[in-house]
Amino acid sequence: MLSCKKDNSNSNTPDKDQIIAVLDEQVLNWNQGNIEGYMNGYSASDYLQFITKKGRTIGWKNVLDRYIKSYPSKKEMGNLQFKNLIINNISNDIAHAYGNWQLEKDSIVGGSFSLIFKKELEGWKIIIDHTW
Repeated sequence: MLSCKKDNSNSNTPDKDQIIAVLDEQVLNWNQGNIEGYMNGYSASDYLQFITKKGRTIGWKNVLDRYIKSYPSKKEMGNLQFKNLIINNISNDIAHAYGNWQLEKDSIVGGSFSLIFKKELEGWKIIIDHTW
Protein backbone atom coordinates (compact mmCIF):
# COMPACT_ATOMS: atom_id res chain seq x y z
CA MET A 1 0.00 0.00 0.00
CA LEU A 2 1.61 3.23 -1.12
CA SER A 3 0.74 6.04 1.25
CA CYS A 4 2.98 8.67 -0.31
CA LYS A 5 1.59 10.08 -3.51
CA LYS A 6 4.61 11.41 -5.34
CA ASP A 7 5.35 13.66 -8.30
CA ASN A 8 8.03 11.64 -10.10
CA SER A 9 8.80 14.39 -12.58
CA ASN A 10 10.54 16.39 -9.84
CA SER A 11 12.23 13.50 -8.00
CA ASN A 12 15.81 13.02 -9.07
CA THR A 13 17.50 11.40 -6.08
CA PRO A 14 18.82 7.91 -6.81
CA ASP A 15 17.71 6.86 -3.34
CA LYS A 16 14.17 8.23 -3.66
CA ASP A 17 12.61 4.77 -3.28
CA GLN A 18 14.44 4.31 0.02
CA ILE A 19 13.25 7.71 1.25
CA ILE A 20 9.68 6.95 0.17
CA ALA A 21 9.95 3.65 2.06
CA VAL A 22 10.90 5.58 5.22
CA LEU A 23 7.87 7.85 4.83
CA ASP A 24 5.57 4.93 4.02
CA GLU A 25 6.77 3.16 7.16
CA GLN A 26 6.06 6.30 9.18
CA VAL A 27 2.51 6.48 7.82
CA LEU A 28 1.95 2.78 8.53
CA ASN A 29 3.17 3.12 12.12
CA TRP A 30 1.20 6.32 12.70
CA ASN A 31 -2.01 4.78 11.42
CA GLN A 32 -1.46 1.80 13.76
CA GLY A 33 -1.07 4.16 16.73
CA ASN A 34 2.65 3.38 17.07
CA ILE A 35 4.45 6.67 17.78
CA GLU A 36 7.77 4.98 18.60
CA GLY A 37 7.62 3.12 15.28
CA TYR A 38 6.83 6.42 13.57
CA MET A 39 9.91 7.91 15.22
CA ASN A 40 12.12 5.30 13.51
CA GLY A 41 12.05 7.60 10.47
CA TYR A 42 13.93 10.25 12.44
CA SER A 43 17.63 10.33 13.27
CA ALA A 44 18.00 9.15 16.87
CA SER A 45 20.27 12.09 17.60
CA ASP A 46 20.53 15.19 19.72
CA TYR A 47 20.67 17.33 16.55
CA LEU A 48 17.26 16.27 15.19
CA GLN A 49 15.06 19.36 14.77
CA PHE A 50 11.27 19.45 14.56
CA ILE A 51 10.01 22.91 13.62
CA THR A 52 6.38 24.07 13.55
CA LYS A 53 4.57 27.37 13.89
CA LYS A 54 4.53 26.64 17.65
CA GLY A 55 8.33 26.53 17.85
CA ARG A 56 11.34 24.25 17.56
CA THR A 57 12.02 20.99 19.39
CA ILE A 58 15.58 19.64 19.36
CA GLY A 59 16.63 16.04 20.00
CA TRP A 60 15.00 12.68 19.25
CA LYS A 61 13.75 12.09 22.81
CA ASN A 62 12.26 15.59 23.04
CA VAL A 63 10.46 15.12 19.71
CA LEU A 64 9.13 11.74 20.90
CA ASP A 65 7.90 13.32 24.14
CA ARG A 66 6.19 16.11 22.16
CA TYR A 67 4.37 13.58 19.96
CA ILE A 68 3.27 11.51 22.96
CA LYS A 69 1.95 14.62 24.72
CA SER A 70 0.12 15.86 21.60
CA TYR A 71 -1.22 12.43 20.58
CA PRO A 72 -1.75 10.34 23.74
CA SER A 73 -3.85 7.67 22.00
CA LYS A 74 -4.68 6.22 18.58
CA LYS A 75 -7.94 8.20 18.61
CA GLU A 76 -6.07 11.53 18.78
CA MET A 77 -3.60 10.34 16.13
CA GLY A 78 -6.24 9.71 13.50
CA ASN A 79 -5.26 8.58 10.00
CA LEU A 80 -2.23 10.13 8.29
CA GLN A 81 -1.50 10.48 4.60
CA PHE A 82 1.35 12.15 2.71
CA LYS A 83 0.72 13.59 -0.77
CA ASN A 84 2.49 15.46 -3.59
CA LEU A 85 5.94 14.26 -2.59
CA ILE A 86 8.97 15.82 -4.30
CA ILE A 87 12.46 14.52 -3.48
CA ASN A 88 15.76 16.08 -4.55
CA ASN A 89 19.38 15.29 -3.82
CA ILE A 90 21.46 17.90 -2.09
CA SER A 91 24.55 15.66 -1.95
CA ASN A 92 25.32 11.92 -1.86
CA ASP A 93 24.13 11.65 1.74
CA ILE A 94 21.68 14.56 2.08
CA ALA A 95 18.25 14.85 0.43
CA HIS A 96 15.29 17.20 0.64
CA ALA A 97 11.68 16.05 0.55
CA TYR A 98 8.68 18.33 0.28
CA GLY A 99 5.04 17.36 0.40
CA ASN A 100 1.66 17.75 1.99
CA TRP A 101 0.22 15.92 4.96
CA GLN A 102 -3.38 15.18 5.79
CA LEU A 103 -4.68 13.93 9.12
CA GLU A 104 -8.21 12.59 9.33
CA LYS A 105 -9.85 12.15 12.72
CA ASP A 106 -13.04 13.99 13.73
CA SER A 107 -12.31 16.35 10.85
CA ILE A 108 -9.63 16.60 8.19
CA VAL A 109 -6.65 18.87 8.80
CA GLY A 110 -3.51 19.22 6.77
CA GLY A 111 -0.59 21.28 5.69
CA SER A 112 2.88 21.05 4.23
CA PHE A 113 6.25 19.70 5.28
CA SER A 114 9.86 20.15 4.28
CA LEU A 115 12.23 17.40 5.40
CA ILE A 116 16.00 17.14 5.31
CA PHE A 117 17.17 13.52 5.17
CA LYS A 118 20.66 12.26 5.97
CA LYS A 119 21.93 8.86 4.89
CA GLU A 120 23.14 7.27 8.13
CA LEU A 121 24.49 3.78 8.83
CA GLU A 122 20.89 2.63 9.44
CA GLY A 123 19.69 4.19 6.18
CA TRP A 124 17.95 7.46 5.33
CA LYS A 125 16.75 9.36 8.41
CA ILE A 126 15.04 12.73 8.88
CA ILE A 127 17.32 15.25 10.60
CA ILE A 128 15.13 18.36 10.12
CA ASP A 129 11.34 18.31 9.93
CA HIS A 130 9.68 21.66 9.21
CA THR A 131 5.92 21.12 9.29
CA TRP A 132 3.23 23.75 8.92
